[in-house]
Amino acid sequence: MAQTIQFVAGGADALMRVTPTSLDDQRAVFSIPTGPWLTDPHLGRVRSALGIPLDDVTGYVVAAGVPPGRWPVSLGIKVDFLADAPVDGTSVTLVGELVARTDVGATTRGIAYSETGDMLALVTHRSHLIHVVGRPQTAAFDGPVPDAEAPLRESLAFTTVERGVVMAPTPWTANVMGNVHGGVLVVGSELAAHSMVGEGFSTVSIDVSFLRPCDATAPTVFRGDVVHQGRTVAVVHVAAIGHGGRTCAVATVILQRPAANNGDDEHR
Repeated sequence: MAQTIQFVAGGADALMRVTPTSLDDQRAVFSIPTGPWLTDPHLGRVRSALGIPLDDVTGYVVAAGVPPGRWPVSLGIKVDFLADAPVDGTSVTLVGELVARTDVGATTRGIAYSETGDMLALVTHRSHLIHVVGRPQTAAFDGPVPDAEAPLRESLAFTTVERGVVMAPTPWTANVMGNVHGGVLVVGSELAAHSMVGEGFSTVSIDVSFLRPCDATAPTVFRGDVVHQGRTVAVVHVAAIGHGGRTCAVATVILQRPAANNGDDEHR
């Protein structure tokens, strides 16, 4: 029997100011405001920030349809980015829908679009169910949300290191279970990938597989490995390494920039 459920914000959800509009075991609609926190001195826009509310809106559809004593956790999430999110204070709407559900998990999909109807991102989210004593009831954070002028990179305490970035532990990285939010792992993967290839690229796809929970009270290292870098396309593998040096997620990040010329270029 499915459980009645309400959205409970963790630190990452509060940081992105995620607000539910509707939620059931088939479909959910959430929204976020936009603002300068979505900008970045190196990327221009942090497209991956939409991974946080997209993870929420698709994950909670699964949560709304599970019996008491069970809770979904992510196996993988793939986000394809179509355009930059606005930063003018208008809202972005996130829609999540159930694709299929089994006794052990579910697959959901979702979209993000602007107030003007521009499609910003598509997501596919795979979840599986774990046994829990009780579902999350209270927010896993305390304190005021960082100022809207602060870039997400700063609020999530990212610093650039050789071959990637490191994220210091803050309340804003966590989900309601006290682990690093899956959407924050999407953000870290994007920042690490861009640190490996330099400026001029936009993120077009991030595909993350989650291997184990990542402790939000410890630093997380996002280590990049450039698989390919051509004139217009780069592919970077990123490993998120948590407490004890254990890898908690691996990602493939695809980046693109305008072609240097209009001719055929087999070395993209």
